[in-house]
Amino acid sequence: MRVSIKQRLIAAFLAIILIPIGVISSFVYVSMEERIQTYFIESSTKEVAQVDNAINLYFDSIRENVNLIAGSPLLKSADNTITTYMDKPTKTKHTPLQNGGVEAAIFQDFLRFVDSHPNTAFIYLATKYGGYIQWPTDDVIPNYDPRTRDWYKTPMENPGKVITTDPYLYLGDNSIVISNVTMLKDDKGEPLGVVGLDVNLKGLTDILKEIKIGKTGYLMLVGKDGTILANPKNPELNSKNLKDTQIPELAAIAENTSSSFAVTMNDTEYMANVFTSDKTGWKYISFIERAELSAEANQIGFIIGALSVLFALLAIVASILFSHKFTKPLLAIVDQIAQIGRGDFTGELPKNLLERKDEIGMLGQSIQVMQVSIQGLIREVQKAVNTLSTSSDNISVRLADNVDATNKISTTIQEVASGAQNQLRGTEESARAMEEMSIGIQRVAETTSIISEASTCTADEAQLGNQSIQKAIQQMDSVRGSVEHSVSVVKQLGERSKEIVQIIDVITGIASQTNLLALNAAIEAARAGEHGRGFAVVADEVRKLAEQSDESARQIANLIQEIQEDTTMAVNSMDSVNQDVQDGLSTVLESGEAFQRILQEIQQMTDQIQEVSAVSEQMSAGSEQVAASVDETAQIARISASNAENLAASSKGQLATMEEFAVSFESLNQMARELERMISKFKI
Repeated sequence: MRVSIKQRLIAAFLAIILIPIGVISSFVYVSMEERIQTYFIESSTKEVAQVDNAINLYFDSIRENVNLIAGSPLLKSADNTITTYMDKPTKTKHTPLQNGGVEAAIFQDFLRFVDSHPNTAFIYLATKYGGYIQWPTDDVIPNYDPRTRDWYKTPMENPGKVITTDPYLYLGDNSIVISNVTMLKDDKGEPLGVVGLDVNLKGLTDILKEIKIGKTGYLMLVGKDGTILANPKNPELNSKNLKDTQIPELAAIAENTSSSFAVTMNDTEYMANVFTSDKTGWKYISFIERAELSAEANQIGFIIGALSVLFALLAIVASILFSHKFTKPLLAIVDQIAQIGRGDFTGELPKNLLERKDEIGMLGQSIQVMQVSIQGLIREVQKAVNTLSTSSDNISVRLADNVDATNKISTTIQEVASGAQNQLRGTEESARAMEEMSIGIQRVAETTSIISEASTCTADEAQLGNQSIQKAIQQMDSVRGSVEHSVSVVKQLGERSKEIVQIIDVITGIASQTNLLALNAAIEAARAGEHGRGFAVVADEVRKLAEQSDESARQIANLIQEIQEDTTMAVNSMDSVNQDVQDGLSTVLESGEAFQRILQEIQQMTDQIQEVSAVSEQMSAGSEQVAASVDETAQIARISASNAENLAASSKGQLATMEEFAVSFESLNQMARELERMISKFKI
């Protein structure tokens, strides 16, 4: 699946906006939760400290009441008349009013105190004599001696102090009660007993119930031993130890003086904070529902989420606008490159795109420069192709002329060879005639009678010999003319071969320039990337055609070089043949002149028959010399015939080479037409 730049820009904008918002939102949400928890801990600690102060004041007032009761003159008058229960083996009704005396008066004082202090659970007096007075008047247990109780012993050991005992459960109404006791002294300051005031903590529960921590929070009071003293949310837990609640987090509070923790009670998650009173050692546990703490953070999170959605929408709109502005020129560049890839170089990029000062403008300018460069390259290639095509046509015409000329040269050389054979036969006939003439001269020397007849025959034969010599002279002159014409034709072939070499050099230069232009086009196509691949293929084909053209031109140059070498050899051979023909012609001319002299001598022989014997030997010697010359002429004729045959064979080879060169150049011409067809696909 292809992802466009526009989609990537939108995704990038969203990531840039949403990731920081998400991180900041998470950080703010976590910080808010931590801050709210910290605020809860701090505020609940402050509030609990105030509650602790209030409760301490409350217990201070109770202790003051205890001291007030202990300072009552009536209680100081207590004596041994107060009823004791140490010797009562069974439960005994407590009847201080009926007992009368000081006991009844003290009980009346207790009643007045209770009326003014409704939270009083018990008020009592134990004397050193074992007497005991209590409100309310419950039955007294058997053999009850108050002096053995801790609440009696402790204040007796700490005179002048009000001792507050640990809370305990009063089974009468299952309420938590706290005892406050102090030593009772008589008027002389001597220990008289212990007076105590027990307070029911139901009032404390009511006090804690009025304390609000947030909207859902409440405060729980726990004694030093872990006993729940007041729990306004769940009163049924009062008097239970934290360890018995089956809540591990609460059970661990007994071991800690202060901490904050999360706890789940009745399927509701709470945040709890523990505060331990310095005076009483009691623990105040502040509870608040976790949902209430998270509500504000959730509200802020909702606001942040709404803002995130808003910013995301704004980011989408901004990214769409920006990406459109960013991708529009890129799409124009892509369309331009695609048009170039199709071979159409007539299009132009928008002017405002080319005038941009950023990277996109630089890219557009580079594309435009590349397009202009490739247009120039294609124009140069077209010119080169046209030149190559024209040169190919010219070379084809000249090749046809060269083939015709070579055919003519070959025919002429074959005729020269045939004439040389005829010359050889004539020369051989002349040699035989000279041999016969020599025999005749010898016979003349032998007999004069035969000389006359022989001279007549010799005259006839000399006439025939003269005709043969004249014919040989004509043949030699014809051979000389043919050889000179052949030399001229071969030299003309050499000059045309040089012209072909110059044309081949031009073709090689064009092929090299085409190859260089194709290489530059391939480099520009590589810079264009994917969109320049089609042009790269065309450039590669152009380069291959240029290389093939160069290779064909080199092959043609090699063939022309071979033709020039063969032509040079032919010219040299023809020069040699021409020289031999000149020599043979000179010899034949000399022979003709000799035959003329012989003919004259034979014609004068009749008149000078007497001188025949004297000159017969001279004639014999002359005839031998003539025979030797004729033999030499025959040898020269044989050499001329052999050279003519070799030249004829060379001309045939040259003709075959020229035909092969014509085939190769036809292939080059086809490649030029193919290159011209491929270049015509481009629009410039």
